[in-house]
Amino acid sequence: MDRPAAMTLPIDADLAGTRQAVRGFAQEAGLAGERLQNLVLAVNEAVTNVLDHGAGTGSVHLSRADHGVRVQIVDPAGRLRPADLDRSPPWPPTHGMGLWVIRQVCDEVRLDHPEGHSRLELFMAYRPVAAPVADTPPHDTRQPTPRHLLRLHRRRETPGPDDSPEDGPGHSRFQDAAGQP
Repeated sequence: MDRPAAMTLPIDADLAGTRQAVRGFAQEAGLAGERLQNLVLAVNEAVTNVLDHGAGTGSVHLSRADHGVRVQIVDPAGRLRPADLDRSPPWPPTHGMGLWVIRQVCDEVRLDHPEGHSRLELFMAYRPVAAPVADTPPHDTRQPTPRHLLRLHRRRETPGPDDSPEDGPGHSRFQDAAGQP
């Protein structure tokens, strides 16, 4: 059986159905493990944004690419702007983290506005994309945490005996896997 090279889904309230279709397509295309989970998460966040802040309808276009899976989320409302992609999540994080999460887990995120619609394009490579080599001293053997492997760890709200005195209002209570805020 031939695997489809592309698929289009309507955006509607059936988020579980959308996740299942995206997972099936991406898995058939060759994504697996954490990269597959991250793409499903990113598409779910983008579709949720269209439902909550956009037109409430639109489409999801999935396609196989040479080195990964490309997804376009089209919102006829056209309200999404580049500044929205650059915004940091609010504190405390109760909502509004979707675009930030998308930027963290996808290898590429692009936005354009064909015919007045917002088109958010996501790309997830089959294998992790190599990060640019940083100029580090030869004695520094630490490896940077790739963006697609970034995980958030919730820290305690109430200071404990191990919390530093700088940890207070205005300071991040989230850390990446390497312990960096």
